[in-house]
Amino acid sequence: HLAAETKRIADLGFMACTAGNSSVLIAHEPFSIAMSPSGVDKTRLLPESFIRVGADGKPQGGDVRKPSDETLLHVALYQHAGCGAVLHGHPPHAVALSLDAESQVAFRGIEMQKAFVGTVTHDCTRRIAVIDNSQDMAELATRAIAALVLAKADDSWAPAVLVRGHGVYAWGRTPSEAGRHLEAVEWLS
Repeated sequence: HLAAETKRIADLGFMACTAGNSSVLIAHEPFSIAMSPSGVDKTRLLPESFIRVGADGKPQGGDVRKPSDETLLHVALYQHAGCGAVLHGHPPHAVALSLDAESQVAFRGIEMQKAFVGTVTHDCTRRIAVIDNSQDMAELATRAIAALVLAKADDSWAPAVLVRGHGVYAWGRTPSEAGRHLEAVEWLS
C-alpha cells in the first residue's frame, strides 16, 4: 500500500528526481516503521524497497541500506501525531506559497478542504503551520513538533506542516490518507 501511494504522489510530480520520502508505522512497541530508501526514484519503489527502522532512525535486522535523511522527522511525527503513515513531497505551488507565508497559511470556504480527515464542510477554516527549514533533522523535528502541539489544541489545523522553501510533510492513519492530505495542501496552494 505504501509503495503504491508513494508512486501515485511521485507521479503527480511531488517527489521529482529522487526527492521526497514516505513511511508507514509497523509497530508501536518496540517502535518500528518502514521507511523509503535515500536517493532512489520514488516511482519505482516496491514493497521490499522499504527499510525497517527503529526509534533511533537506524535500519533494523542487519539491513545496510540507507534510509531517507529525514527519517528522524518521520519518527518524531509518529511519536507526537499518533498517525499511521507519513508522506513528504515537494509540491511546487505549496513550496512557492511557503516563501511568502508567515507562521501559517489559512484556507476558508474552499470545497477541497474536505479532503482533510474530519472536515465535513467547506464552511470552516483549515490552517497549515509553516516552519523554517533546517538541514539538522533534530532541529527540524523540534520545529514540526512545536507546530503539531499547537495544532492539537485547535481542530482548525490540517494534518500537515509546510517547510519553508522545501516541501510538505503530511500524515494520516494510512498511506492513502497521508497522500490525500499532501495532495490537498498542493491543490489549496
